[in-house]
Amino acid sequence: MNLTNIAKQVLKEDSWGTNPSAAGGMSPGRAPTATTPPPAQSGNVVDISQSFRNFKLNLEKSEDAIVKKFVEELKKQFLKKTVTANASKGSIGQIEKDYTITVSDVQVRYMKDKYYVVFSGKEGNASQSDYYLDDSQIQVNPATTASSTQQSGLRNVGGIVPMKPTPAGSPVAKNILPQG
Repeated sequence: MNLTNIAKQVLKEDSWGTNPSAAGGMSPGRAPTATTPPPAQSGNVVDISQSFRNFKLNLEKSEDAIVKKFVEELKKQFLKKTVTANASKGSIGQIEKDYTITVSDVQVRYMKDKYYVVFSGKEGNASQSDYYLDDSQIQVNPATTASSTQQSGLRNVGGIVPMKPTPAGSPVAKNILPQG
């Protein structure tokens, strides 16, 4: 055999279809022969996949109903009112501080494996923004307005609203130590 015939023979054998070892033991013309083993029949086999899907669906429906009820309660208390709340402005993870907000909408959102109460509203003359409150910040106090403090005869000085004077015999007055 001469060198030319050997080269032709090698090229002919290394083609994809005639030399299965060149394709890792598989030729593109053959269908795979692997079959899946039959399921093991040991006792009673119970398929819970449908029941589990129904469980998850019912759980989601009940969560939605509970969230909706909670949002309605919050809207009754805070919608269209001015409140002071310790919250993150814009998104969760921002610096938390006290904001005085005129609430225009209330939502409950599930983010990062946690529920957040979201007040949408304006702080003073600022543009509309979202304020995120988590479960440790839910204590929201209605903000006092200037008209309510002026009507009672008390002045709002530096953001501090003084309490009304108490009678001398009241328990609150007994806890105040005399100066001097």
